[in-house]
Amino acid sequence: MPPFWPFKKKEPTAQLDEAPPAPIVYKRGEDPNARRDVATDSGAYKDALALFGGGSQDVEAASDQSVHYDGVTAASSESAESALTTPDVETPVEEKEAFTWVHHTDGYHYKRRADGSFEPTAHTMNEDGTYSPYS
Repeated sequence: MPPFWPFKKKEPTAQLDEAPPAPIVYKRGEDPNARRDVATDSGAYKDALALFGGGSQDVEAASDQSVHYDGVTAASSESAESALTTPDVETPVEEKEAFTWVHHTDGYHYKRRADGSFEPTAHTMNEDGTYSPYS
């Protein structure tokens, strides 16, 4: 008698008998967006647009998002360079920049300035409630 085999034989996977899609042939110099013979499912596109577009089926051109960018500018980099070159001088309380401490999910604390931007240096909270830069 042959030994017991604990594994089952693999059953063949079911195959669908359907024709492959027709290939789309492009020619050199041809504008692929000008073609109209390619069948598109505009109904599914409009349904997806209504689902993810807030319920509206209107198609609008994208707006220029660079006007909303508040990243590094030449003026802010110059002020950062001047801050690095000036010696530490005690400034009056009125001139100090107001900030709040924000505890991030990574376990460190960051300074949030009054304008909403953050300082990149991570800080740790000491037992006495003061903060020291992480090194």
